[in-house]
Order: sequence, then C-alpha cells, then structure tokens
Amino acid sequence: MHKLLKTKNFLWLLIFLGITKFFLIVTLIATEAYRVEAKEENVFSGCPPEFSELLVLERAKLYEKAKKIELREKELKILEKRIQEQMASLKDLETIIDKKLNEIKTIQDQRVKLLVKALSEMKASKAAEMLLNMDKKMAVKLLSQLKSSQVASILSAMPPDKAASLSEALSGYPPKEY
Repeated sequence: MHKLLKTKNFLWLLIFLGITKFFLIVTLIATEAYRVEAKEENVFSGCPPEFSELLVLERAKLYEKAKKIELREKELKILEKRIQEQMASLKDLETIIDKKLNEIKTIQDQRVKLLVKALSEMKASKAAEMLLNMDKKMAVKLLSQLKSSQVASILSAMPPDKAASLSEALSGYPPKEY
C-alpha cells in the first residue's frame, strides 16, 4: 500500500510539473509576441517625431501598395486561367473546323471526280460547250484529270482562241503576249 501511495504522489507531481511547464510556455509565447509588437510600434522611437510620423505614413502607403499589388496578381492569375481556358476551347474549335473542312474537301473531290467521269463519257462537242461556260479554273481542273486523248478531242471541238487559252492555263505557265 505504501508503494501505491508513492506511485500516486509521483503521478500527481508529474501532472503538476506538466501543467506548470504548459503555463510557462504560454507565458513565454505571450511575452515574445508583446515584445515583437512593441518593437514594431517603436521602430521609429529614436527618430524625431516629424520623421517618425512621416515614416509611419510611408509604411502605411507601402502596405497599401503591397495589398494592391497582391490583388492585381490574383486578378492576373484569374485572367491567365480564363485565357488558357479560351485558348483550349479555340484549339478544340480549330480541330472541329479542320475536320469539317476536310470533310468538305473530300466531298468536293468526289464531286469533281464525278464531273470528270461525266465529261469523259460525253461527246467532245458537248464537253467543250460545257467547259466553255464554266469558270476557267474549274475547266482546267477538270481537263487536267482527263486522259490526254479526251483532252485533245475536247479542245479540238472548241474555238481556237478558247482552246489556246485553256491550253495555256492547263500548262501551268502564265499566258504570253505576242
């Protein structure tokens, strides 16, 4: 029983020492915080009062500027994020547009092939008449996909000046003036 009493007293002593240690630490922290705060307030205590007031005002201005800069930085980060999101959506849109343009080009190529096939099956006089009424670039594009014998028979069915003009355009060289 005597041993149990000693153990119990020892535990109470440890608890008391722990509580004392806790209060000492809290007191040290509080005094250090007070010391730092007092130091900040008395930074300019060695200065003449008019300089001290000026320095306090300047410090306040600098603090306000720092706040404004911090606010601007936050705004810039938000704007940067928005721009990145818009860039991503524009890239997505660009991808969609490229895909659609490729689809349109494929359809146009199929239609040109269909026209080329139709021209190749027409009589030369009818094909020549049709090509004369078309845009020159389209006529050249169609003629360039026909066999040379078909091109020859179609050009021969055209008036000489029109056939010459289409032949020059078909060659890829700029027309010469005589």
